[in-house]
Amino acid sequence: MKKRVRSAAARAALGCALLAPTACDEPLSAVEAIDKTRVVGARVEVNGEPSRAAPLAGENVVVRFFVLSPDPAPALAYELEACLARDSASDLTTCAGEPLATAARLVPVNEPPSITFVAPAPARGDERLAVLGAVCSSGIGLPAEGATSCDDGSGVLRTTLDFSMDDGSHPNTNPALASVTFDSEELAAATALSTECAELPGFAGGIKHRLTIAVEPSSRDALRRETELDPTRESLLFSYFVTRGDVDHAWSALDANDAADTTGVIWTAPEVSAPSLARFAVVVRDGRGGSDFAERRICILPR
Repeated sequence: MKKRVRSAAARAALGCALLAPTACDEPLSAVEAIDKTRVVGARVEVNGEPSRAAPLAGENVVVRFFVLSPDPAPALAYELEACLARDSASDLTTCAGEPLATAARLVPVNEPPSITFVAPAPARGDERLAVLGAVCSSGIGLPAEGATSCDDGSGVLRTTLDFSMDDGSHPNTNPALASVTFDSEELAAATALSTECAELPGFAGGIKHRLTIAVEPSSRDALRRETELDPTRESLLFSYFVTRGDVDHAWSALDANDAADTTGVIWTAPEVSAPSLARFAVVVRDGRGGSDFAERRICILPR
């Protein structure tokens, strides 16, 4: 079901609830706007098998965070800690015991924040792993590990992620984005590597365009059913982010019973007096720890 929230404050509050790995530090900022450095998601991969999002005990795990910034190529300083998640009635994710691993880049680097660690034993099937972290805005360093502010005095962006392990009977795979289509033209992944309008597909400003997202048919894992009312497979949630213009909703969903493997948004391009870069990003989640991410870029043309 697609839904639009018209209030910017309401959009941001709901966005924080939907995007568990997001640092929600500016509640009046529209949830879809790439107007500051923000953590918008994370991907869990079993080392050597990137489609798997639920590790078995003893397997190497890689977690990479998706970070968007007004800077098309952000250099990021960060600190991450992986651990067993503590069982709690609170929504706040915390660690149970000592870290399994830590990773830090105090000097900004042009790569997404990531951490590698070994999933602990034993695995009963109900353990949850967590990654807690701090990220600074693009180009700003961290003075030391454990710092609560960045080199410029601004507060760090806090982010958390928790996900399940697999005991051999509870697998989970990452959904896979298959294509991103703008109007009738598929946008290649390579568009995310350029900031030059002359190298990008051009579309008219001041009018509406349709952005269509397709996932691979295998993206929704089958689920075990305890009652006849339980879904037979996963639902998928999509979150959208833009640097320019306005999308008609910040998220959409493919429910378990949806036959389609496509969804999307309508984007209203701003009027421009000269060719101008616009960036789009989408995150898809299965609600069980699996996710995927894509960015595409176009050139807005004067009419």
